[in-house]
Amino acid sequence: MPPLDRRIVKVRILDRDYCFASTGEEADAHIRQVARLVDEKMRDVGRNAGDATPMQTAVLTGLELVDELLRMQRDVSSVEEDISQRTNRLTESLGQLFREVETD
Repeated sequence: MPPLDRRIVKVRILDRDYCFASTGEEADAHIRQVARLVDEKMRDVGRNAGDATPMQTAVLTGLELVDELLRMQRDVSSVEEDISQRTNRLTESLGQLFREVETD
């Protein structure tokens, strides 16, 4: 197995620099994208939170992101259940159709 290309990626969130370990250009880009989205979300939350401290802004942002994640997980579960039900109905319909064709 080749050695990992370990390096540090520096990002800026709410005007503070943070350094993250990275293992390649694709990982670098991912870290930068995540940091950009976190920064945007924190700035949005900060604007709506009035005089919140950076720590309060970070906590509120975390709560909003986890809430969004949980809602998305529920949506995915609902869609998966719907697909499963539709697949079962289709399988039953095809089974019935094959039984009818076999008896003809």
